[in-house]
Amino acid sequence: MILESLQSANSTILDSVQATSNKQAAKAFKDQVIALSQCTSQLEQLLNLIKAMQEKKISSKVFTVEIKDSLQDAVDTCGQKTNDHTLDVSAVTALKNAIELCRKNVDITWKEAANDLSNGVENSLASLKGLLQNKQEAEDLLETLQKAKVSIPGSSKAIDTFLENVKRGKGLIDGLHLDEEAEKFIVKVRTQQATVADLSPHIMDWLKENHLTGQIKVRF
Repeated sequence: MILESLQSANSTILDSVQATSNKQAAKAFKDQVIALSQCTSQLEQLLNLIKAMQEKKISSKVFTVEIKDSLQDAVDTCGQKTNDHTLDVSAVTALKNAIELCRKNVDITWKEAANDLSNGVENSLASLKGLLQNKQEAEDLLETLQKAKVSIPGSSKAIDTFLENVKRGKGLIDGLHLDEEAEKFIVKVRTQQATVADLSPHIMDWLKENHLTGQIKVRF
């Protein structure tokens, strides 16, 4: 509904400017129509991003009823005033404010959802990167994931890239074939509490399988 209203408002922009006869009024009107056009482009991009976040199940609370109603009212007002050539600063400003409120909510929602999706992977990569065959790959992936959470993704493709990187991180961790016994052993090694008694046949097999026999040291 909002996108339809945007398209309707945009379709009348050129005709509305040409139909306004008074030069001074036409200039003021044209300035607001240009500002409105910029707003509608930004809002369309934002709405497409919200749609992508919902479709990819990033979050269901990204678009609240209050925000939707606020946007719809502002868009409808601008559309009506564009049609009757009375579009003014207050109407465009109201739309800008509604868009900014929506953007802030998307930003908060994205950061919360992105953290939930990637924190486990990031923590595992940070603690286990030294055991991976390619430590640099893990460090680069960590940096990429952390940067992606700083601000709203620019497109649906950016969301896909983030999700693919989370999956890639899980793959790196899963490649270590950690089970409960191996995880306990790693914790003991990290806290320098591992002993020879912890080097069970299973742990030795796990170390050999992951080519870690020369990397992990049991301190005495």
